[in-house]
This record gives sequence, structure tokens and C-alpha cells, in this order.
Amino acid sequence: MRLTFLLTLLTLGLVAHAADKPLNLTPGAAIRVNSIGFLPTSTKQATALATAKTFRVLRIDSTGEQEVFSATASAPLQTATTDTRETLRTLDFSAVTEPGRYLIEVPDLGRSAPFTIGNDLWNVPFTTVTRAMYLWRCGTEVTGTHNGVTYHQHACHLADGWLDHVGGGHTRRASTGGWHDAGDYNKYVVNAGVTVGLMLKALEHFPNRISALNLGIPESANTTPDLLDEIRWELEWLFTMQLEDGRVYHKLSSPDFRFWGPAANDKDPRYLAPWGTNATAHFTAMMAAAARHFRAHDAAFADRCLKAAELSWACLLKHPQQIDPDQSAFQTGGYGAPDHSARLWAAAELWETTGDAAVLREFEIRASKVAFSENGPGWGDVNDLGLATYLRSGHTTKESDPRNPALVRRLTDDLIAHADRAVTTAASNSHSRPLGVERQDWSWGCNGNVAGQTLQLHLADRLHPDPRYRETALLALGHLFGRNYHGRSYVTGLGANPPQHPHDRRGEPAWPGYLVGGAWPDGRSWVDELGSYERNEIAINWNAALIYALAAFVEPAAK
Repeated sequence: MRLTFLLTLLTLGLVAHAADKPLNLTPGAAIRVNSIGFLPTSTKQATALATAKTFRVLRIDSTGEQEVFSATASAPLQTATTDTRETLRTLDFSAVTEPGRYLIEVPDLGRSAPFTIGNDLWNVPFTTVTRAMYLWRCGTEVTGTHNGVTYHQHACHLADGWLDHVGGGHTRRASTGGWHDAGDYNKYVVNAGVTVGLMLKALEHFPNRISALNLGIPESANTTPDLLDEIRWELEWLFTMQLEDGRVYHKLSSPDFRFWGPAANDKDPRYLAPWGTNATAHFTAMMAAAARHFRAHDAAFADRCLKAAELSWACLLKHPQQIDPDQSAFQTGGYGAPDHSARLWAAAELWETTGDAAVLREFEIRASKVAFSENGPGWGDVNDLGLATYLRSGHTTKESDPRNPALVRRLTDDLIAHADRAVTTAASNSHSRPLGVERQDWSWGCNGNVAGQTLQLHLADRLHPDPRYRETALLALGHLFGRNYHGRSYVTGLGANPPQHPHDRRGEPAWPGYLVGGAWPDGRSWVDELGSYERNEIAINWNAALIYALAAFVEPAAK
């Protein structure tokens, strides 16, 4: 965030620690385990302090507790724990496979959080995290109940948005709808890109697992998959951001981050920011991909998406050099980045939808200069989304493949190398965290990267099946839900001791289903404090990454 945002928070008393003061860090948990649980046949491990020598696993039910397994902890792990600067041990209880509720007990250390073993244990987290997108809806009333608490928001931001900063004078362009972006209430096209992209990839890669799932949103009674209906809420807002010649406004935002409180009470005027090629390319990619997904459910809407995508693609061709919007009137999220990866993704999705050979050539020229990301897709680098579409194209058959075979081989090899390094990283990390490739990587929003990196693992598993890839994707979820230094879930309303004070302007109690940014600059440095926007904020792109990561393990309902 910009310095002005920090100064605003300091003025409001919402920053709990200044730069010259140490973080209020809590000691590391004694026993750290995935508090959601484990699939019956998966690897089951926890991490404990070095004093753990032996441990036992207790099954807990209405009749009490029963020991079902006991074992010796691993030898002390020292060389692989530089992220938390501790000596730790691994507790392996993979032999426990019977579905049920369990906990781990270690002499002199105590007990772990309870967890579940079962086939459908990821269904509730997926539903909760995906429904959180509905709770983010702007411009409408939303309501939901979680763990006995009802969350409600009145219709908000019905005056979006003013044209003062895009040459339209003080007149309003109807631009309601969409999702609030993060801890703030603004709406940004670029961050919508990776968000919609990952959610569509979840539907593309795991349709049999999630298409029939009822999320309890207002559209659940229709025949369209609920996740696709939720995406449509964002797409309808995005249509309002496109100009008649295909250009796309960069964002719709208040001038600063001043307002705190219920969204419906936010009366700060909100303005459209000038257009840019990055936003236009993200818009093109989203609309082109959406056209494919909606084709079987609403052909007219699919046509509308494709027409919008082709219009903005033509605009990009007329403006081959990057154009950045003037955001000098705003102190809110800039979302500025080179537009190369967004153009690449746009070409991939438009080719996949239309089969246009000229668009394929444009994609392959760009793809020849890139590789898969070190940390999975993000708002500033969406190469992975475009490369994933290309490598799993529906235009290929045994008899015909329009793709460049040398490029396909190189990109596939690069993908497999990334997936293999993630497997190696998880195996060498004391908390089985797969992110970081050859280094321990802690950065702003790194929890979103942990979830987003599973795209590479599942894509690799589809191209070159290897059970290690799927297992490593489970380990990523395990880290986010409790196998970490804090021994806590990083997702509000789910798992053990979840965040209670996320950086979220809606206030407390914490709204459910949101992944917080996470620890940095190391694995200890996370705090559950409202003011810690750099570690405890929520954001649509991080939730979308978690939606994708969870979708792979949803147990489909029996027919």
C-alpha cells in the first residue's frame, strides 16, 4: 500500500504497531496440525516442538476418547526450519485411516486442535470460502449465517460512479454491482482478472466435484452452477467498465481509504479511473473465458461476453504499447503492472473460445518469451492462467493440433519442473509448506500464493499424472489451516482459532470464509490485528486462489 494509506490508518488509530516497534508476536504453538483434517488415504503429519519424543492419536466421539495410535516422533529437524528459526519434529500418523474426529496428545506439550478424517471434510470449507464472495457483493443486500451468527449488509454504493477524472464532468455512469475488492470497498478491474480467472479454472478443472454444489446464494434455484452465477455478478459490473470502443476503465474507487464501517454507510463519492491497456487485457481474458463457460447455460449471455471480449481485443491491437492510467487523483490501490502477461492471457482465452489462428499466433509469440511463475498466478502476473489454457486446449485431437509442438514441450517441461520443486520444497519444510521453490518465500499476501501455486500442481498432474502433486496440494491446504508456526487457521470462521480481527472495514465479528494475507517477512511474523493490513487483510484474489485449491478435494454429492 502507499504511504498515504498507512498515514490514514495511523490517523484513525487502526495501525496496531508502528514501523519502529516490534510486532506483538505470540509464541509458536506446541503442536501444529491441519485443523480441518485429512482424507483417509492421504499422508497425515503434524509438527511439534523439539521436546516431543512420543505422541499418541486419540479418537473423540460421544462416548469419550480412545487411543488408536501411538508412535515416536521424527529426529529433530534443524536444517529445514530457517523460516521459523526453531528446532522441530514431525509426527506421522498416516496409519490412521478410519473416518472420525481425532486429536494428538504429546507428553509435556499438551494436545493439538481436533481434526477430522473423512472423504467430504473439504466440502464445508469450499462452500464457506466460495459463499464469502457472495458476502462481498456490492450494490445489493446480502445476508448469511455461519456457526449461529448472522451477517447482514444493506444495499451499498448505489451511486457508483462519477466521471470527473475521465473527462466526463460531474456526471454519473451507472456502475453498481461487482465485489468489494478486499478490506476496502473499492472495485478494481485488474484484481478482478486473476480472481475470475482462478474461479473459472476451478470449474474447468473440477466440474464434476463442484458444479452441482448448492452454495445457498440467491441464484441457487436455477440450473446454472452456483459458482458460475457468483462470477456473473462480477461480470455484470465489468460490462459497465467498458467504453464503446473497447477501452476499459482501470478502477472504480473513492479518492482514498478513509471510510470505516458498514458498507451501506459509506457516502464518500466514488470515481472511475482512466482506462489502461492492462485493465483492458484482463477484461478481454475474463470475458472470452466466461463465454465458453456460459455457452451451455445461457447462450445469449455467452454471446454478450464474447462480443465484449472481441471489442476490447481489437482495442488492444490498436494500442500495442502499454498505456497506464493517470491515478494521481487517487490514493487507493494502484494495481499497476506490465501488461504483457495480461495480453498473453487474453490471447489464450480468446483463441480457445474462437479458434482464431491469428490470435493463436499472437499468443505463441508472447508465450515464447515467458515461463510459469515461481509463486503461481497473481494480479500482476497471470501468465499461468494463459499457459494453463494453452496446454489443456480443447482444440487438440489425436489427428490435429494447431499448437507449436516445440513450445508445448518447453512449457510442459517448465511446468513439471516447477511442480517438482514445489514437491521438494514441501518435503524439506518443517511445516510441509510448498511455496518458495528453492527459498523460503514470505511476502505480502503469501498465503494467497500458497493456495494459488496449487494450480501448477494440479495442471502438472493432468499432463503427467503423479500422486505427489495432488498430495503436495493437500499439504498447501494443511499449512493454511493450522500446520504453521501459530498453529492456527488463517481462514476466518474455519478451523482452529481462526482470525478474529481481519483488516476488513465491515468490522467484527469477523465475516466467515476469508483467507488473510499471512506472515512476512518470515513465518513468525503474523498478527491477528485489525490494523495489520500488510499481514491480516483479506482480498478477492486470495479467496479465489483458495477456492481453486479447495475445489480439487470436494467430494461430489452421490446421485
